[in-house]
Amino acid sequence: MALRRTDTLCSCGTPFRDFDNQCLRCKKTIDSQRAEKLEFHRTVAEAGNCSCSETSRESWGGRETLIEGLFLCNFCDKNLGGPVEDPKDSLAKEALARQEAAKKALEERVNQEFQRIVSDAQNGKSVYLYRSFYVSVDSFNDFGGNISQVAPFNDLEVKMAGTRGWRAIEAIPRTAGSTLQNYEGFGKAWAGGIGGTVVGAYVLMEYLVTPQNVDASRDLILETVCHYIKL
Repeated sequence: MALRRTDTLCSCGTPFRDFDNQCLRCKKTIDSQRAEKLEFHRTVAEAGNCSCSETSRESWGGRETLIEGLFLCNFCDKNLGGPVEDPKDSLAKEALARQEAAKKALEERVNQEFQRIVSDAQNGKSVYLYRSFYVSVDSFNDFGGNISQVAPFNDLEVKMAGTRGWRAIEAIPRTAGSTLQNYEGFGKAWAGGIGGTVVGAYVLMEYLVTPQNVDASRDLILETVCHYIKL
């Protein structure tokens, strides 16, 4: 059986130390060189909180530790320096801090991109903003000669955008298709189908930012930047 080196133990044989390099077994202070080789006897959460009476605390006092914010009672060896934080709470705070840092970095990216676009437009460089509107078309269904309308044509958003400086440059159709199947007994077979039926269209709109309208276009620029940086 291998023997444990005595220079990695307290003089009483305990292989652990407390947060102030004190041995919880014999209550002696372990010299610093030896203490550095020992693990802590407990975690910060396990130190708990002192529940001694005020009289006991005044009589026994407390001691500082190697860990900031942790102050131990000399009677019960528990924390006097305020509530010990639950490890789960600590992890939650760390996660929240990371989220806040990521949000701040994203906001900085948005601001930098926004300032770049405004500067380019003010200096006469061509800057274009884009958005799209879905337009329903005048489609209908024919069921054995009975025609029913599916959706009426509606381009009101396109018309409204046009009066605010946007122009339509492209329309991308939205199509639908259906596949037919024949059933015979418990079996089925594919029987072709219908595809490519236009049921609507996405109208792509363009807006030119110029030195003359850049100040009035700041909200539109910011909205566009937030869309592609995903703020």
